[in-house]
Amino acid sequence: MPYRAATFTSLDDFRERGGRIAQARPIVSVGSFDGVHLGHQYLLNQLVEWSRREQAPAVVVTFKTHPREVMTGRVMPSLNSSEHKLRLLSKAGVDAIVMLEFDDRLQKLTAREFMEQCIRGVLNARGMLVGFNNHIGKDREGTYVVLREFGAAMDIDVRESERIEVSGEAMSSSAIRNHVAAGDFHWARKMLGRAYSIVGTVIHGDQRGRTIGFPTANIDLLGLASPPLGVYGVRVKHDGRWLVGAANIGTRPTVDPSRRQPLLEVHLLDFNGDLYGQELEVEFLVRVRAEQKFDGLAQLKTQLQQDVDTIRRQVAETGYDSNAANHELEQS
Repeated sequence: MPYRAATFTSLDDFRERGGRIAQARPIVSVGSFDGVHLGHQYLLNQLVEWSRREQAPAVVVTFKTHPREVMTGRVMPSLNSSEHKLRLLSKAGVDAIVMLEFDDRLQKLTAREFMEQCIRGVLNARGMLVGFNNHIGKDREGTYVVLREFGAAMDIDVRESERIEVSGEAMSSSAIRNHVAAGDFHWARKMLGRAYSIVGTVIHGDQRGRTIGFPTANIDLLGLASPPLGVYGVRVKHDGRWLVGAANIGTRPTVDPSRRQPLLEVHLLDFNGDLYGQELEVEFLVRVRAEQKFDGLAQLKTQLQQDVDTIRRQVAETGYDSNAANHELEQS
């Protein structure tokens, strides 16, 4: 079984179940950690190393909804679902994760109040590692300099992580969202340190794909960042192994012209089975074409077969066939 950090759904939950962690006076970091990109991974590595030197737990405080979305009222698509984020944070080696709802109460806390009530009051932290140029508290007043001053008065050692760049571009979740929205998987991979993927639970569809020989597993994209509408060659993690697939992100204009919300549909090559209710990780490898509307199901079926043939060839050229994917999985 993979390592899994202790997870708390609120500060009250931590009060009830996190007594041993608080007693040990953990080292804490706070942030959205959207994407858990290379910059986050560097910070998490520093956090874990610091905590091990202190023989203290490493604790991450993060949020279900990006704080900026609550503060601005503008939707900010996430690079990860909450469950995917928890999995990536656990993989980084932290001991506990506190996943908070960023609500009005949290938004109104000043930096001092957040440090007093949450970091010292609930978590009983001995140390706090903040991201480079990160801000905490109402009106973003909690800069590193301010937090270090508050921390000194509360017996909390506050340190700042370094700035991380990739090929001269500052590492940020916003930059990765832009690359994903442009379908630039190469740059997304460079910043994430892994291929861009979407993790979601398979939902019921109209099963129209079965009637033309291309059954699909459907995943809701609501709230998630996603590539441009179109057809992609992907590999899909299912039941501990990777399978090659053809994926469509779109509104299905041929069969559902009234639909407005994009959907992720994945056809697994050389697979037979029921996937409803199961979680899949869909990793994007190559873009085949843009989404288009066809005159009918016969024309759609012909194009889908051409897409599958193209994907088999292109994915084979990348070296991401099933055996290579499984080998990589075993080594990770």
